[in-house]
Amino acid sequence: VGRAQLLDFLKKEFSAENLSFWEACEELRYGEQSRIPEIVDSIYQQFLAPGATRWVNIDSKTMERTLEGIKTPHRYVMDDAQMHIYMLMKKVGEGRAGQGRAQLGRSLMPLLAQDSYPRFLKSELYRNLLAEAVIPPETKKRVFPFMRKQRHSSPSP
Repeated sequence: VGRAQLLDFLKKEFSAENLSFWEACEELRYGEQSRIPEIVDSIYQQFLAPGATRWVNIDSKTMERTLEGIKTPHRYVMDDAQMHIYMLMKKVGEGRAGQGRAQLGRSLMPLLAQDSYPRFLKSELYRNLLAEAVIPPETKKRVFPFMRKQRHSSPSP
């Protein structure tokens, strides 16, 4: 539920497509070898093609390298585009220079934690989620109503 709410929040901020693109690239990187051409085509159609429904903004040099690479699909063909999108998100989140590919997976969540997630925690969407999730203890029903609530004894003086 919380992840779906966060994605809804990111959609309102126009950041959800970047996160979805990142996840699709991770699926390509770690997914089944036999599905690589299918996944590459799906990523292209969804995020990079002219008129794509969830278009992500990458620079022309990165797009050229990516388009050249998808002619012979492999699991690392989207790395340049993924790095570019990561750097855009990182620039917004931290305003610092980038990291190497090995650190990207570990650093995406801290990036969200520093940028989008704090705004999500302050949003009305999150407050509504909390209001629905919190159940005051007095409204909870006991499974066995005949059992008494145990009292805590205080230490003797």
